Formats: sequence, structure tokens, C-alpha cells
Amino acid sequence: MKFCPNCKIEYTDEAIFCSDCNILLVEALPVPAPMNQCDNCSGEVDLDSDYCPQCGTLYAEDQYSCTNHPTGIATGVCVVCQKLFCNECLSEKKKRLYCTDHVHIEASEGWTVIFSSTDYYEAEIIRGKLDSAGITTHSTNTTNIGVLADGFMDNALGRTIFRYPIKIFVPADQYLSAKEILSEGPAADDTED
Repeated sequence: MKFCPNCKIEYTDEAIFCSDCNILLVEALPVPAPMNQCDNCSGEVDLDSDYCPQCGTLYAEDQYSCTNHPTGIATGVCVVCQKLFCNECLSEKKKRLYCTDHVHIEASEGWTVIFSSTDYYEAEIIRGKLDSAGITTHSTNTTNIGVLADGFMDNALGRTIFRYPIKIFVPADQYLSAKEILSEGPAADDTED
């Protein structure tokens, strides 16, 4: 039997290309790397990883120093900056660990809110800027709020009244890169004299 490496559909030995994906078939599908399950969040953790990237639970056998307190023993990893911290420097929010600098960041299932606005076009500009820089994005609340209130105009005022802002999420491990990209002002060539 042959398999499509993309959609995993099984074909007869005579087939050469996947009829759906139009790519060359292979003799066997790659075996996924073995993973452990995190005791804290039930997320998947690589066997050779020292911590869970989803929640920050530390699994290292060695002891590491806290980033803020070199004499303190690290007990977890901030899911945003991925630095080691002690209990004094960490806060737990929805089974995820955050350092004091990042505890205020809204996060959900490994994604962090990088931008929020009631203005659809402003949110689209930010999303486009991040996408063009290679940052993975996901937008929420982009549907027309007229669905919520028949006849109500979909505008910034309407979104504010309904507390229905558009949110741009990025993966937690890309948050700092995305923040840096958004902090960059327009290039010198783009400014008007």
C-alpha cells in the first residue's frame, strides 16, 4: 500500500500521485515522535523537553537558577518569555505560569492577545503587519456585530457598546517578537516632510 504524506489517504500499490493533493505517494507514513503528557495541563511534551511549552511546568532533573534571583531555584517557565523563574516570581493563571512582567497578558490555549481594538480596519492593518513579518496570527470577533443587534451599525462605537472588540492572537512563544514588530515606527522613507 502507498500513502499520501499530506492527507494520509491510503492508495493501492499502482497509484503514484494523490488524487486530492497532487503530490507523490510514499511507501509508509512517518511515525510521530513519542510524546509525554503534562501532569498539569495534559498537553503534549517532547520526551527531551525540560518543561511543558503549554503551561510552563518544569520537568528538568537538574536544578536551575531563577532569572530574577540567581540564588533562588527555578520552579517553572513563563509561557510568554520562556525564562526560568522561582515561585516568588511566577503567577499561575488558568493552569499556565507567567512571570510578573507577563501575567497581565490575556492568553488562551497557547495563544496570547497582542492587539485589541474596536476598529476593524485598524485590527486588519496590525494583523497584516504581523503576518508579513512571519508571525502566526489568529483573529477573533471579526464577524459583523449586526448579527447581535438587528439593524445596529457595525462600527467602533457599536463594538465598544457591546464590549465586542476584535482581538489579534499570536502563539505565546511569538509574543515578544510580535510586540517588537508592533513597537517599530514607520521607516524613515515612509514619513512625510
